[in-house]
Amino acid sequence: EILVNGERPLIALHFARVFKEILQYPGGFEIELYDHKRRHVGLGSSSGTMCAACIGINEVLGRPFNNRELRRITGYNACEESPSGNGYIIRTFETGIGAMVGIHGGLVVGSDDAEIIYRAPLEDTKVIILIPDVPSLEDEYTGKDTAADAEVGLLLRRARFLDARLGSPKAHMILLDLLPALVKGDLKAIGDALLDISFTGSKRAECEQHGLFGAPIFQFIGAFREMGAEAAGMSSVGPTVFALTKKPLVYERILKYLHNQGIPSSRIIETEVDNTGARIIENNEERNYLEEGWLQG
Repeated sequence: EILVNGERPLIALHFARVFKEILQYPGGFEIELYDHKRRHVGLGSSSGTMCAACIGINEVLGRPFNNRELRRITGYNACEESPSGNGYIIRTFETGIGAMVGIHGGLVVGSDDAEIIYRAPLEDTKVIILIPDVPSLEDEYTGKDTAADAEVGLLLRRARFLDARLGSPKAHMILLDLLPALVKGDLKAIGDALLDISFTGSKRAECEQHGLFGAPIFQFIGAFREMGAEAAGMSSVGPTVFALTKKPLVYERILKYLHNQGIPSSRIIETEVDNTGARIIENNEERNYLEEGWLQG
């Protein structure tokens, strides 16, 4: 028997069944799961839920899967609640990035088939996250349990079309700009590459969906960079935007700017880069997945 309490029960139930099927496990599970409640604004509520369910189940079964296998189970079985609200789940477009950073932490460059190309920690890096009030946000911020219809139309049409046209320059940016910057740990160079990518291919399409061909999103990204943030961009399919900085004065400057714009504190999140990833607490002892090595398996 599988018992699920808390939030997003359909997703947790789905992955419990996935593990039972793969391992031919005859027993049951009791799962209690909660998300951060900011759903479908680009903050990974669904991917975080999937990742947490998989990590928890993998732990109680004695870690039958290593890092790579766990990422692929999460990515290839990704789901979301049906927009019809009929108690069913549907497949979703999942890059696997959520699982990669959820398990390993840091900044990750990954492939379309859920393989980690490179991972780098961003030490002592502060993060300011903003959920802006944009034309696309009205329905998303009301707590609806899915935005699947709009995302499928975006990711499988406009975004893929632009990636097909701009694949070469985008690959150039990643291979010759982003990856060397990650290897060197140069946050400013990482930010320069991310800014170029924001105007290219699928990321451009994701920004454009938020009104005025992306102007509200690019306005914040540009403002953060002009105020000194080493890196800025839009998270996932948005509309959430972020700024990364190691400079306390820049951090305070951005916060002051946002408050002076009249943005409610409830839309601003202050945090830092998590370079550890998943944490498991058992018998008051904490462990993680870092020791396994991110390319094992």
